[in-house]
Amino acid sequence: MTASHFQAADWIVFFTYLGTLIGMGWYFSRRQTSTAEFFTSSRRMHWLPVALSVVASLFSAVSFLGLPAMVFKGDCVMIAWPLAVLLATPMITRLLLPFYNRLQVTTAYEYLEKRFGLNVRLLASALFILKRLFWMSLVTLTPSLALSTMTGLRVEYCILVIGLVATLYTTMGGLSAVIWTDAVQFVVFMLAQLLIVGYVVTRLDGGFAEVWHTGVADHKIAIDLSIDFSRQTFWTVLLACIFIAGSDLGADQLIVQRLISTPDIRGAARSLWFNAVFKFPSMFLLLTIGAAVWAFYRAYPDRLGLETPGYEMILPHFIIKELPVGISGLVIAGIFAAAMSSFDSGLHTMVTTFTVDWYKRLIRIDSTDLAYLRTARVLTLTLGVAVTILAVIVYRWGIRGLIDASNSFLGFFGGGLLGVFLLGVLTRRAKGLPTVLGAVAAVALVSVVEFYQQHHGLRRLDPWLYGPITCCMTMVIGYFGSFFGPEPPFERIAEYTTARGRRVPAEGRPPEPRATRHPDGDA
Repeated sequence: MTASHFQAADWIVFFTYLGTLIGMGWYFSRRQTSTAEFFTSSRRMHWLPVALSVVASLFSAVSFLGLPAMVFKGDCVMIAWPLAVLLATPMITRLLLPFYNRLQVTTAYEYLEKRFGLNVRLLASALFILKRLFWMSLVTLTPSLALSTMTGLRVEYCILVIGLVATLYTTMGGLSAVIWTDAVQFVVFMLAQLLIVGYVVTRLDGGFAEVWHTGVADHKIAIDLSIDFSRQTFWTVLLACIFIAGSDLGADQLIVQRLISTPDIRGAARSLWFNAVFKFPSMFLLLTIGAAVWAFYRAYPDRLGLETPGYEMILPHFIIKELPVGISGLVIAGIFAAAMSSFDSGLHTMVTTFTVDWYKRLIRIDSTDLAYLRTARVLTLTLGVAVTILAVIVYRWGIRGLIDASNSFLGFFGGGLLGVFLLGVLTRRAKGLPTVLGAVAAVALVSVVEFYQQHHGLRRLDPWLYGPITCCMTMVIGYFGSFFGPEPPFERIAEYTTARGRRVPAEGRPPEPRATRHPDGDA
């Protein structure tokens, strides 16, 4: 099946899918009468669609195309990812989720203002926007490369389709449209993955057993357990992904906004645990696709051809060359589903963050709710177009190693974000200015390290580890820098931290006994 063989049935499937998404946006647009509805669905979403939206938002087309390609090129080291998510989830449900629920925040960064002050809130908000801005450009570019390979259209035109369709239904339907379209997209991209594996199994004489035996024999179904932080081994990925998952689930508005759309903390916790448990079969399926495509081309080596692209495009190559008409259209729709579920989520949460943390807090403090709603919709449309243009720029610059590039950006900004939140929740000593300086210094350091490694062609530290480094640096500098000057009055921060401490008496009152502790403190 060549690119010119993408036939009418494929286009019907593909455009039916796009039309369904736009229709859902129009349906939910009738409810958008307040910022509470547009930003949080009035906190009445059931935990199950929220859980599906969490999975879909974090499962981008970078994962869909990149993870099977990593198996095709290397091994199954990414199996450490779901284990990392499982380890990070209890930390989020116990440490951060109770604060978001009790304070009834719209953005996670409102908590930081209460704990540290406005400057920390604005820093964290800016770090989030930068983090998701680069990430969205990558998750838009990846399926565009696949679609361009399939149809012969220019990559720039394919980027426009993804960006503009997702922007349209997000602008119309707000968070309700985002969550429910994500739920639909979850079903589409899971079905697409199952179809790929099923097709390969039917084409091999030995079925799934041949996939397994070929993968084991060629070291595709294998895990590198060596301790080497200059490349991606099991331990490198596990360590990095614990911090990436912690940042994504607890310090990133992308997920926090979904969690606060549920009526109570129990529903939010269920959504997080569903995501943690489902990561295992989801990752197994993705890695199986990589092993299956490898086994297929081992059985049919002549099918590769001289025009075979680099390993990152091996899955689109397989889809357009091998899958039957109709099925290929559904699989391509699945790739778009993975891309749009990430794009709409990132777009909506960036607009929420800017509107609540910057526009409403600093620029137009006393405007009406209807005016804020109109501003949010205009921002959604404007930012959606801007991110689409950014994706075109990233494509023209050239990004090799899409998975690595994505996680490098996540590490640059996500680790610092997580460090700021952990300082606030776990300590009573940390103050605003040292925390800000710690996060800025951490991001600056890894930027210098990455520039040095690329400039000298010397890789001593894998980019996946930037997250742990920025998180730890932020916490160390922020904590010890806070010893300069007086300790923050515990009375002011007691309800925003799990740490216990000596109550600082108000001026003019006798000091309380040193043994007095805040009754709600944990440790």
